[in-house]
Amino acid sequence: MSLAEAPSPSPSSSSGSDDFAAILDAELEHASGADSAFPGDPSSASPATDDEGEEEDSEEEVEVEVPEQNGAKRRRVEEQCQDQGMPIRPDKIATGPSKNVQVELCPHPGYFGGLCFRCGKPQDEEDVSGVAFGYIHKGLRLGTSEIDRLRGSNLKNLLRERKLVLILDLDHTLINSTKLQHISSAENELGIRTAALKDDPDRSIFMLDSMQMLTKLRPFVRKFLKEASNMFEMYIYTMGDKDYAIEIAKLLDPTNVYFPSKVISNSDCTQRHQKGLDVILGAESVAVILDDTEYVWQKHKGNLILMERYHYFASSCREFGFGVRSLSESMQDERESDGALATVLDVLKRIHAIFFDTAAETDLSSQDVRQVIKTVRKEVLKGCKLVFSRVFPNNARPQEQMMWKMAEHLGAVCSTDVDSTVTHVVAVDLGTEKARWAVGNKKFLVHPRWIEAANFRWHRQLEEDFPVVPPKVKSRDKVNAATGQNETSKDKEENAVAGEKETINDRKEENDVAGQKETSNNQDGNDVDGHQKKDDAKEDAVATTATGPADSEAL
Repeated sequence: MSLAEAPSPSPSSSSGSDDFAAILDAELEHASGADSAFPGDPSSASPATDDEGEEEDSEEEVEVEVPEQNGAKRRRVEEQCQDQGMPIRPDKIATGPSKNVQVELCPHPGYFGGLCFRCGKPQDEEDVSGVAFGYIHKGLRLGTSEIDRLRGSNLKNLLRERKLVLILDLDHTLINSTKLQHISSAENELGIRTAALKDDPDRSIFMLDSMQMLTKLRPFVRKFLKEASNMFEMYIYTMGDKDYAIEIAKLLDPTNVYFPSKVISNSDCTQRHQKGLDVILGAESVAVILDDTEYVWQKHKGNLILMERYHYFASSCREFGFGVRSLSESMQDERESDGALATVLDVLKRIHAIFFDTAAETDLSSQDVRQVIKTVRKEVLKGCKLVFSRVFPNNARPQEQMMWKMAEHLGAVCSTDVDSTVTHVVAVDLGTEKARWAVGNKKFLVHPRWIEAANFRWHRQLEEDFPVVPPKVKSRDKVNAATGQNETSKDKEENAVAGEKETINDRKEENDVAGQKETSNNQDGNDVDGHQKKDDAKEDAVATTATGPADSEAL
């Protein structure tokens, strides 16, 4: 049985999916051991006794008209309250050819293999209501009332255990994968395939033979999962194929303690190119999402913490338009101590602490993690007043631009005019009037990446790490003009080269792969998850180079 289909081993688990899986297993086992071969089988159920008929009179009943020509009908009657989620006993069945057979109607809370798992009635072909939960049990579909019941039960258990729900994306969030055919010559020369085949329990790069792929775990991922599991009930949610998702889950969770029956893939999505919490048996009010792609969470942006995208392999850099050496080719990687996962773990700890520690025990059920996320985010640039200079197109309304909105979400105040209360001017050119004003009035002059870095790091970055650098050609010309010297032909050649492309050191400084992100206007939301891209649509998330210098370390 595959990981995504494996039933939960314990009915006492706090997970809604585990709780349901255990109940379903118990119900099916009970049905197979009862007199009937399957719920609703008219050939094997035993008739009710007179005593049982008298007991039925004391229960709430509904009259259902049954045609005489159909003969004796045997129906299951619930003995337990629906919201208790207990198995139904098949021994109390009303029989007889009467037109007014009194039975209790089954609400059909869900279907398993096309049959109601409570009464055994086949699902009406025209009735496709509810949501499929194939990652819990193949062929399982739950109705709205049953989903609500399970979520309510799950919420009580989670709050009692001081846990929230954490949904984790895979590609570019926890891992980076590449097909073998896309490995660069430099990666081959460095022996990247050999490294993936080493018998080393601490290695972080793996060969997926069945899929002809290499997968690199993001630094700190194992410690991240271990610590996060103490605060959250965790799900994997990827736009990749099911087989791929299961293989990666085995790498991340070899003992199946973090994600039992909680690996969700593209086949489980209810909307094309979109992820949704409708397939999560956890309340939205306690769900936190970690993903590098904002676009796929259109309905749940309030739950989302946007991740810095992890580009390890050369193919990943090429896919997103980076003409630089990858981390693998540079023999470097993110630092574990202050990389993306270590940073976001600290944010999750803050969110968890605020959620549980700022509310009395009796008020926990009314807490909403989305408000907590919003509050923590607004602390990042609180007290900053920003003015943008030539960052947006001339004909664009600044208030509608992603960078402006991002700064406001981080707690900054944005303005179109400079005054004494302005603390920062955000620009890409030193020659603008506002940029010169910032220098003359001793205000911070920063590159837009300063805002993006704060968005991913969740704390204000050092302004000096994000300077507005003048173009090299202009800078050299100014020096020559000041000294009155004429350039030699060699100088001209050097300046031409400097103006056409960056040096290796400049590229490393400005385009460090460990912190690279793409702007929403220039990048498609085509996050590769295994054999396919995540989606074909434009990605809304701003994701450019977000980290400061020295954000990676040599391997």
